[in-house]
Amino acid sequence: MGSIAIIGLEPDAEGMPDIRAVARLRQARTVVVPSATGASAEMLSSLGMTPVSFADIGLAQSASTADVVEALLRLARDGDVALVAGGYPLVRGGLISAVLSRAKDGVDVFPVVSPLQVLVLALDIDMTADLELVDAEALGSADLQRDTHLIVTGVENAIQAHAAADLLRRFYAEDHSVVVASVLASGGYELTGMTLGELATLAAVPRRSALYLPPSRIEPPGGFAGLVRTIAALRAPDGCPWDQEQTHASLSPHMVEEAYEAVAAIETGDPAQIADELGDVLLQVVLHAQIGADEGTFTIDDVIAGITAKIRRRHPHVFGTAVAETAADVTRTWDAVKREEKPSGGVVADVPTAFPALVRAQKISRRAAAAGFEWEDLGGVWDKVHEEIDELKATEPGSPDAEEELGDLLFTVVNVARHMGIDSETALRRTCDKFSRRFATMEHHAAEGGRELGELTPGEWDELWGRAKQTERADRDG
Repeated sequence: MGSIAIIGLEPDAEGMPDIRAVARLRQARTVVVPSATGASAEMLSSLGMTPVSFADIGLAQSASTADVVEALLRLARDGDVALVAGGYPLVRGGLISAVLSRAKDGVDVFPVVSPLQVLVLALDIDMTADLELVDAEALGSADLQRDTHLIVTGVENAIQAHAAADLLRRFYAEDHSVVVASVLASGGYELTGMTLGELATLAAVPRRSALYLPPSRIEPPGGFAGLVRTIAALRAPDGCPWDQEQTHASLSPHMVEEAYEAVAAIETGDPAQIADELGDVLLQVVLHAQIGADEGTFTIDDVIAGITAKIRRRHPHVFGTAVAETAADVTRTWDAVKREEKPSGGVVADVPTAFPALVRAQKISRRAAAAGFEWEDLGGVWDKVHEEIDELKATEPGSPDAEEELGDLLFTVVNVARHMGIDSETALRRTCDKFSRRFATMEHHAAEGGRELGELTPGEWDELWGRAKQTERADRDG
């Protein structure tokens, strides 16, 4: 792989280019100019060089920076490449920083300028943002702010570079990126990207080198857009390795887990905890949307547009001419619109099989009832419950028939909950919590009496259970 140089041919007062820039051009196997008829091509011809133009390598004169970088990398496979700018070599925005991020051996910049000028212009540092300039000798006493652009000047050798790296690692992560700007013996500057850890092990560093460290965190712009930009930064090439590896499939368990944790927070009634857990759920949504954006399949805007359209479509009584005076009317309208949206599927066929069994049973039950498959009243459901209990009792315990009848009974009890306006998943979860609390109290009372649970008689179990209920009641009333 050959080297890549970006060279300016701005003439001096006598109309001549910098002699060191010309010497660097003569080293290159391929010299590239934007136009075969421009001033740069004419000057190179006068120096006895034959450049290739953008057109010669398949680029338009107005080619994007990304396309130019790809072309330079392709040419560098066969030897050294020099791209000629008509004037100062940093005029094309983002060019040097883009090459630096892709070229394994860095990029050379000609003619000679100061390291500060090279770094500020080549890396597109926003001069309206905070920029901290520190001499290497004073680095140990500097009050560094990790959210600013930092340039360390006056690095004279590898020992000083290692010392700077050790100091900087107190403030930045080991893999924080660094750009080293080193003076070339032939003139110009070589820019090399690395991490702080790699800086600490460099074998050699030329005199008068400078270091650039970008901010260690992105300033939060605030609001939902800020969250989206933050997640995009995590997924970017220089972002978080864990976030970069995630896929829709790998994140699926986290989505389920965060949803359950949000429900648990809601049950506590603690607003701060609810807000915190809802943030975790929102993180999952935005992360999935960023994965979609990276793959070119969908973006967060598509997600928002889709749900907004769906909500408006399913609330014709608010955004249309339909009438719905009760919550039951709204539910019927919602279900009717959903059936119109998915006419090819059955009423219950698209209820996800991955749902917890109780949640799935509730959804199937509600959809079937909305389609007309329903008992006349709650009494009819109770009759069905007793019928299912009798059928379960008639089976052989542990048999396949018993399993089937137990499932029928549980499904029917879910219908009882629906008729009573109770969420069966929530009801059972709260009962599990209540049982766990009471059992823990029983364990405590048994331990106070010096007893192991396995030693208790049925009567003692009943007594401890009663005491646990009384303790819970007292705690609740107190």
